[in-house]
Amino acid sequence: MDTNNQNRKSDELTYWQKLEIIRAVSMYPALTLMVFTRRKIGFRVLKTTGIVIMGLIMLFVASLVSSNSDTSGLPLTLFALAMIGMAIFQRTMRWRDLTQGVRWHTYCVGISYLEMVPWPPVIASHRRVYRYIEPVACFLVGMLVASVISRPLGIWIMFSSLALSVFEQTLFEKHLERDLDILDGLISAEVQGETAKFFDGPQPDQKQRTLEDTAGIPTGVAPDIHRQVEIRRAKLAKAPPYNLVAETPEAAG
Repeated sequence: MDTNNQNRKSDELTYWQKLEIIRAVSMYPALTLMVFTRRKIGFRVLKTTGIVIMGLIMLFVASLVSSNSDTSGLPLTLFALAMIGMAIFQRTMRWRDLTQGVRWHTYCVGISYLEMVPWPPVIASHRRVYRYIEPVACFLVGMLVASVISRPLGIWIMFSSLALSVFEQTLFEKHLERDLDILDGLISAEVQGETAKFFDGPQPDQKQRTLEDTAGIPTGVAPDIHRQVEIRRAKLAKAPPYNLVAETPEAAG
């Protein structure tokens, strides 16, 4: 009965919910490549639990391949151990930097070694190196490894490169949404400020209160002085900005 309920709940997941789950999980296979292709990965990205779990999965796949076929799982085993070692090394380095006061974002996804290539601006911008160049390069390496060295290892590299592409695209969209939210917030604040300014000040049917109305407490300035203040503000708003360069001795000379 419980199994039927679980299957029913799984079937109730929408396409977008399943896609979000895939996006969230894609980070872990992608990390098995990122520890080799990137430097300065953030401390909290390299969580020991996730790294060890991915290493155990790779070791299990390697043992499964070795027992069920003539193909050796040794290259995949060595790759898994090297991945765990590189992840622990980078995490240790980030912890050392933190304890020494080096400021580095703990959720940084690292700097790709491919950024050292002098790419044209159209490729270097908008994280295209991370979203396209790096995953494609890893996929091609996986194909080469699968045909020359080890098929299981090559297939794992190709699978991880696809996960890396999904992870990077998700990260790019997340950062883009954040920047667009900031832009929308600035526009909304500007409109709200203009609306508040429009309704600021006395209303058309509001009369000047006398000392009798305020129990002898003076409030605000006199109407004629208020009018002069508003005229002065309008003149200052229309005046050109003060040019500091023109006032320097070099500019005057």
